[in-house]
Amino acid sequence: MAWSYDATDLGTGTASGRLNSVRLLVGDTDTNDQQVQNEEITFALSQTSDNIYQAGAWTARTIAAQYSRRVTQNLSGALSANYSDLANQYTQLALDLELNGKKAGASVGVKAGGISIAVVDNVRQNTDRVPPSFRRDRFKNPPSYSGDDYDYS
Repeated sequence: MAWSYDATDLGTGTASGRLNSVRLLVGDTDTNDQQVQNEEITFALSQTSDNIYQAGAWTARTIAAQYSRRVTQNLSGALSANYSDLANQYTQLALDLELNGKKAGASVGVKAGGISIAVVDNVRQNTDRVPPSFRRDRFKNPPSYSGDDYDYS
């Protein structure tokens, strides 16, 4: 298992840039306090179609799950470790990152078809294309026809 972080390689254009960006979003940038491995972030990215915010949320939930398994400890009142607070903070971070991912990715992958007259005309002229049902026989009214010229299929 590997751990790496390069603050000069942030972005979404390369795999290493996405990995570093996710690590930055979840705050896992300290070599001395490693939270997740590169392979775990790479898996999160593959599960979220390389969306760094959604992968960050996935990773934050993973870290929250690790802390939620630990018991809060108190040693003689002088030293304590409250892991439930860490779990709650990482869970909240996951929610925040998901919201940011929805805002940032709201227009990604959305395509409005039929807004160009030229495209619509080209589609209509394609003789190999099955006509849509709402355009087939739209002006035929069965009661007014004499019979043989109407296809009832």
